[in-house]
Amino acid sequence: MNIWQARKEIVEIGRRCYERGFVAATDGNMSCRVAGDLIAATPAGLCKGMLAVNDIVVLDAAGRRVEGNREASSEILLHLEIYKERPDVGGVVHAHPPTATGFAVARMPLAECVLPEVITTLGNVPLAPYATPSTTEVPESIRPKLRDHNAFLLANHGTVTLGATLLEAYFTLEKVEQFARVVLVARQLGRVSVLTADDVKKLTTIAPGKAPLNIPCEACDIPQEETLACEDDALVSDAVRRVLERLRDQKD
Repeated sequence: MNIWQARKEIVEIGRRCYERGFVAATDGNMSCRVAGDLIAATPAGLCKGMLAVNDIVVLDAAGRRVEGNREASSEILLHLEIYKERPDVGGVVHAHPPTATGFAVARMPLAECVLPEVITTLGNVPLAPYATPSTTEVPESIRPKLRDHNAFLLANHGTVTLGATLLEAYFTLEKVEQFARVVLVARQLGRVSVLTADDVKKLTTIAPGKAPLNIPCEACDIPQEETLACEDDALVSDAVRRVLERLRDQKD
């Protein structure tokens, strides 16, 4: 991808994120690799739904500006770290999709094994510890799991999604938000029915070479802080039930 193509794609993805409500006002940032090991990125302080091609800045691998008149996003350190550690990544999107960000604020990873298409293409979405935005703390918070995941919840902050291209990173963002919505609705209904370990293993025959990245908690190799134990599901469901009952009482 050349610089002109990269700028156009960032403008388009910024528009999609804004129209879908994944970012608000001047929130969020995105970037992609371009020819010559350069990085095209969104500028600081502009609405991602109203970008022009000339607003996009171009940086070298060290973050030095080589093209453009604006300053790069204050979160550019996060993007640089991802490109450094993951040569396979060609695009990065940092956004604040409401439902997934709600899970990040609740500090709940999206670890349940409930949707086959998520298991085979995305796996679990770990929760990174809280880090001060725009500082080196943010890339440090995802570094331990960066090589094994293409999506992260940033505690009390938002999401980061990666892809071989910027469009793929955007589609991963859509998938994370949809996953979060489904899990939230299931919790509000009072039950999250996870797939069994055998169910998950069968999915590898559908997507050969893609080992499942998470399996249900009763047969799980994932550290306990990354998944919700069965008794936690019951506690959350009970809390949701009581909140809904209180809201109904108030309406009456």
